[in-house]
Amino acid sequence: MTLVSSLADLSYRRRMALAMGFVLLQLAVIIICIQIRQIPLPRPPESNRIEQMWREDAPSDWQAVTLPDHRPTAGLTTTVTTYRGAFEWSPSERETPWAVFVPRFSTTIEIAINGSTIEDTVRDPSKRRPDRNTPVLAPIADSLLKPGTNEITVRLQVWGPLQGYLDSIYIGPDANMRAAYDLRRILFDTLPLILAAWQVTFGTLLGIIWLNRRHEAIYGYLALATMLGVVQHFAGLPRSAIVAGLLGATGPLEAALMLHYILLLTGRRIRSWHALAFMPSLVIIAAAFLLSPEHLRVVYLFLGPPSMGILIAAVWIVLLAAVWQARRHSVYLATIFTAVLCCWALDVLTLNNMIGGERVFIGRPSYSLVLIALGIWLSWRFVQALKKADGFAAMLVQKVAEAEDKLRANFAQEEERARSEALLAERTRMMRDLHDGLGGQLVSIVALSEQPKPSGQAIGEAARAALKDLRLVIDAMEEIDGDLMLALASWRERIDTQLRAHQMHLDWTIRGHSGLPIFDNLRSWHVIQLIRLMDEVVTNAVKHSGGKRVAVTIEAVNDASDRPTGRITIQDDGHGYDADDAGPTGAFRSGAGRGLFNIRRRAAMCDIHIVTQTGPTGTRIELTLPAEFPAQTGDSHGQSGKI
Repeated sequence: MTLVSSLADLSYRRRMALAMGFVLLQLAVIIICIQIRQIPLPRPPESNRIEQMWREDAPSDWQAVTLPDHRPTAGLTTTVTTYRGAFEWSPSERETPWAVFVPRFSTTIEIAINGSTIEDTVRDPSKRRPDRNTPVLAPIADSLLKPGTNEITVRLQVWGPLQGYLDSIYIGPDANMRAAYDLRRILFDTLPLILAAWQVTFGTLLGIIWLNRRHEAIYGYLALATMLGVVQHFAGLPRSAIVAGLLGATGPLEAALMLHYILLLTGRRIRSWHALAFMPSLVIIAAAFLLSPEHLRVVYLFLGPPSMGILIAAVWIVLLAAVWQARRHSVYLATIFTAVLCCWALDVLTLNNMIGGERVFIGRPSYSLVLIALGIWLSWRFVQALKKADGFAAMLVQKVAEAEDKLRANFAQEEERARSEALLAERTRMMRDLHDGLGGQLVSIVALSEQPKPSGQAIGEAARAALKDLRLVIDAMEEIDGDLMLALASWRERIDTQLRAHQMHLDWTIRGHSGLPIFDNLRSWHVIQLIRLMDEVVTNAVKHSGGKRVAVTIEAVNDASDRPTGRITIQDDGHGYDADDAGPTGAFRSGAGRGLFNIRRRAAMCDIHIVTQTGPTGTRIELTLPAEFPAQTGDSHGQSGKI
């Protein structure tokens, strides 16, 4: 127990150290975000700034104001505020182009010089978004300027939930304005456009992954959140209440999707009550269709930004719990969302005029940076997975190579063993064939020669039989590659000579183009048994049939499984035999040799189906060959032919 307690204390201390380090890191991130927000953006020289402007609060009621100026909104209906000011221009500056520069405004402005409009942002939807921080640089034509005092008129149009805002106005040479304008365009137009393009690519890739891996919902949540961010970037501020409500609902919807993504990323299961995160966006969408613009504004202000902050805070809490569980990647992700949460809080303070400085919103750019950070994280995980896969593949290659070496060695040993077994089997077969055939004939010759009065004719017949059997063994050793017709051709020549010696005629018939098919597993011992079987049939016909002709018919047939095989039919024209003269084993009771017993025994050894028909017109023996010959010889004493 002491050791367990020590380990538990050590683990707790490590977690506490990790938590303290994490908290300090988040404080540093918050301080950095606040400092970045306080960095002043570039502006033209103060000499070009119009210090005094007049605002029309009521018809013909002009009040002096100092820019920047905040104006309340009248809901989703348009509120127009007009500003007037004056500036000096000298004809000596005719060669220098002049321009009007407005760093920030909301929602749209119309600029006129001496009553002539030179800029109207209502025509550009991207400039109607107050969260874009879009500046305006409007060139002034020389023809609109007059020596001395000139008038500038700015009409500020405001709608939507945000307050109207008009920043300081700068008028002067275009060169004095260009540097500040270009830098702001890079920060607030070009960079967000690049981020949006990256989001499109990233979201498309995630969508493709999710479509091919539907069971991994994590990719679907992040893909949808990314695409909603793209929609928010390219959508201008609409005048329609319904469209405005739909656009306003995308923010809470993104935050809800991000919460589900982080839950899955940290190994947690999605519960049914997690669907409550989508309620704010659904309520805003319903309000857009059912309520008036004024009520929609109240619903959005009550549910939109607060729900986004709450959901982002929930994401941060989930990541904090993962950090406490010592999941190192959660530190990286939590730090990112700390930055987003801080930027959101700064935007809320800016929206309510609770902090000074220029009215710049940084929440949306920070969200795009979060998606990039998540993409970097997923890419890193993907690279790590590829490295693991490569390492696993290399290990597999090594294991496979080792297995191949072992298999090759085992195969060589098995091949050598099989070769030895085949050699032994062939040697045994040859010994058996020589013993059964040639050995028996030689014993008969010795016995005949040792008789008191040896018969030369009997010895000669026995010697010829021995020679025939020796030729049979030698012929069977030739490689015929499964072509049984080659062996049958040799048998025909030999049997034809035998029949002519007994004044009998051989009728040889082959049906079909090539006779028998090729038997892939035909071996030499099959050939020997078949030839000896056929020899036995012809010998019986010569000795016992009393006929003058022997007909051999060879044809290709199919077995019961429709596999190609062959049939050999041997028929004589003798007087047949009486079935009562044959015993149950097929041997003749009269002692005229082993007869049908030998035929059936050899047929059983090779799985040859044999059908015997006999009658007054002769005997017919039909041999149906197997489609596949047996791999090993059968028991020469324990099997009977298939009748």
